[in-house]
Amino acid sequence: MFVAIVALLMIFGSQSTAAARPISDCPVLHVVVVPGTVDSSVGRDPHDGRGVMAPMNDIGRGLSPGTTQTTYVPYPADFGYTSGGTPYTESVAAGVAATNDQVRQVYNRCGDQTDIAIVGYSQGADVAHRVAVAIGHGDGPVPTARVRGVYLISDPNRGQGSGLLPGAPGLSVPLNGARTGMSGSSPALGGGIHTGANSDFGALTGRVASLCITGDFACAIPKDAQLVRIVANVAEQIHIDTTAPEQIASDLSVVAVRSALRTLAYVVDTPHWMLRSESFGAVIQKATDPYYSGPEIADVSTLHVAAFLAEFPGAVGPKIQHDANAAVRENLGLLTMASHPEYWYPGPSHGSYFGRPADSSVRTGSQYVNRWLRESATTDVPSRSVPVVQADPVTEAAGPLPLPAVDRVETAIAVAGTTFGVTMQAPEVVDALTDEANNLARGSSSQTQVQDVTATIDNGAEQVDRVFDQVERIVEPVRQIVTSPAPFSGVLGAIGSGIG
Repeated sequence: MFVAIVALLMIFGSQSTAAARPISDCPVLHVVVVPGTVDSSVGRDPHDGRGVMAPMNDIGRGLSPGTTQTTYVPYPADFGYTSGGTPYTESVAAGVAATNDQVRQVYNRCGDQTDIAIVGYSQGADVAHRVAVAIGHGDGPVPTARVRGVYLISDPNRGQGSGLLPGAPGLSVPLNGARTGMSGSSPALGGGIHTGANSDFGALTGRVASLCITGDFACAIPKDAQLVRIVANVAEQIHIDTTAPEQIASDLSVVAVRSALRTLAYVVDTPHWMLRSESFGAVIQKATDPYYSGPEIADVSTLHVAAFLAEFPGAVGPKIQHDANAAVRENLGLLTMASHPEYWYPGPSHGSYFGRPADSSVRTGSQYVNRWLRESATTDVPSRSVPVVQADPVTEAAGPLPLPAVDRVETAIAVAGTTFGVTMQAPEVVDALTDEANNLARGSSSQTQVQDVTATIDNGAEQVDRVFDQVERIVEPVRQIVTSPAPFSGVLGAIGSGIG
């Protein structure tokens, strides 16, 4: 799974370290392009159009001189692949700063004479998304009136079930003078692999287009695919340089310890967490999120520690039984992914926007973006926004699974096995987390609180073991279902009955 998540975000392209020329022209429309992973670098010449995003060079072809100009954002565009590389989250932060700088440079030079459009792909779409949200809420480098449009291709922050124009379902063309509508396209399954990102574009709603297809791991992960998101959260915070395994191990250790402490802090500091329906897996997903904003171990209040200690003995049994069911329920999206052939080969899906028709026409996704940019640059129609509305929810796993899934039953078995494995290893995980918390808290102001919590958990170990014996009996029928050669179309319904 880890390798797949890394591979799906890699699109190789040419980089340039040529001396950058200044951005000096003031066209009608200036297009700022944010390339994806490994398709840019901090030394890239903004005028160098080579790489995956090269189709954006054609925006001004055939138009009058001075109509458009396209420049590219130099930033690490990294996933920590090489020695001295930059982990994903740091690369995105650098990309946001570099994009803001380039947009600000254009605005400071040209003012109201030039409108600006932003195009981002993959990691670049992550960057462009964050820049667009800030601009749409008045916190960006330019006024919203100066932004003609934002085009996100394979956006890792795409909202669940979001369509072509996020926040404006039903539209088939951006509200910026573009005229060519995309026909027959329904929203891709799921949403971006990230969680918690702001998808409200404010005053830019209606001018932000998001292209995504089912099967793209960056933008179309089912909501109930918890394990995928946890792995992605961790991967974004480490150097993935296979020539330096010691660096990977060191990074993983740091992320694991930090996540363990945040998990412990969250469950203790959240009032009555043991009595809530939120699962332990959901907390781990939050704690591993690189943009985590919950309580840290030093923030845990004495009152909350006391409340946790009081509730733990009586609540731990029902909580673990609940979480055993939740571990399956919150990962049913993995079965959805296994049933869709588009997910079996993530690389082609992720790169399809540049070579596969996006609808019944012969245009690819990138060609639609190119056309919309040309049309918006040559029209007198002013850009508009629309009130943000909630997209209709997308049903992702209703009814029998498609027959092609029969050929991929081993994938579902592996998914189910992983889920059961994680659930059954929970006591060992808790032991490891509490031991690490005690080690780190030794000698600090948090030591007594952490020791109190872990002592109570240790005292409940025998009860936990008894509960897990019950859990094994509960999930055994489900285990038999997913490991049998029965037709795959009945698996989902059987699991639903088993956890209902």
